[in-house]
Amino acid sequence: MPFTKDWVLLDSGFKEVRDGKGMLLYRYKSCVDKFPYTVEHEGDQVQVMLTEKRLLTYNPSLAEKIRFEINRIVEKARELTVCRAKRSEYGEAGKYISIKGSDGKEADVCINQDAIDKDMMFAGYNLLVTSEVKMADEDMYNTYHDLWRIEESFKIMKSDLDARPVFLQTEECIKGHFLICYITVLLERIFQFMVLDNKYPTSEIFEFIKGFRLTKTDDRYINSTAYTDFIDALSDKFRLPLTNYYLTERQVKGIQDFRL
Repeated sequence: MPFTKDWVLLDSGFKEVRDGKGMLLYRYKSCVDKFPYTVEHEGDQVQVMLTEKRLLTYNPSLAEKIRFEINRIVEKARELTVCRAKRSEYGEAGKYISIKGSDGKEADVCINQDAIDKDMMFAGYNLLVTSEVKMADEDMYNTYHDLWRIEESFKIMKSDLDARPVFLQTEECIKGHFLICYITVLLERIFQFMVLDNKYPTSEIFEFIKGFRLTKTDDRYINSTAYTDFIDALSDKFRLPLTNYYLTERQVKGIQDFRL
């Protein structure tokens, strides 16, 4: 099926991915076809046809965010138009205006509704292109979206593990500090992907690790940890009393000695 804008907006052919509560996460559909590209060959522009797989996704939460941002920029454009601002003052809002008038006359600036409608129409859509035509749709989607985890790993070390600033002086201590941080991230990723099947974000895992609190009294412990769906799921999965308000010495030791 040839890739066209009509195909993008056509509702048929989409498959849906929902979370455990039935909420729509994203929709997707794909096509494999030959697509034209212009390349330079011996000084001439030559058109070649390349076989590609194109995966189209639509994310409703992303669409909402983009439409909100478009409305913000349009509102800025309207305010600048009323104030008769110069084109150089519009910045990012310049794509939503049309300027008419020349020959020394004062330019007439108006809102470009066609440009607004077009961006609104395609908000939330994303197109992935690959030469791996046999690659499964969800593998293609997950591979692309896992790229952000590289940046997230550095963010984890800086914010959650306090990798920086480094209050150390010798090279051996500095290397040891970062080695501990890297190993911690590795263990968290193994736990996240291989044990929890990538069902929970890193932020929730570290929130639990850093926020789990017990207060010892004379004969038992009081669990002062704030309740979350993640803790509830973790308690159920590993059969641990993580959601109990009162814990005995034996229960606490069972949590400490638990092994996967």
